[in-house]
Amino acid sequence: MNTLVNFVWQEATNEYIRLAKKHGLTPVQLALGFVRDRPFTTSSIIGATTMDHLKENIDVFTSAPRPLPQEVLDGIDDIFKRYKDPAIL
Repeated sequence: MNTLVNFVWQEATNEYIRLAKKHGLTPVQLALGFVRDRPFTTSSIIGATTMDHLKENIDVFTSAPRPLPQEVLDGIDDIFKRYKDPAIL
């Protein structure tokens, strides 16, 4: 089962990366942009290990499309429906 779960999350991750690239976004812009736009989110936790990572994280809140286009949100929803959270499989 562990191998299946690893495969599922790797495939899901690859799909989200492809979606981001398709819309001219980085994976960070896609992920943080999605979290940023949720009405119930009061703050976002960012992870940065270099100054470049920190700049990219901050830029999501200052220069990434706001809100994310509906086509991007639809893509996220489609991927989630196909791969769901492996912790709840």
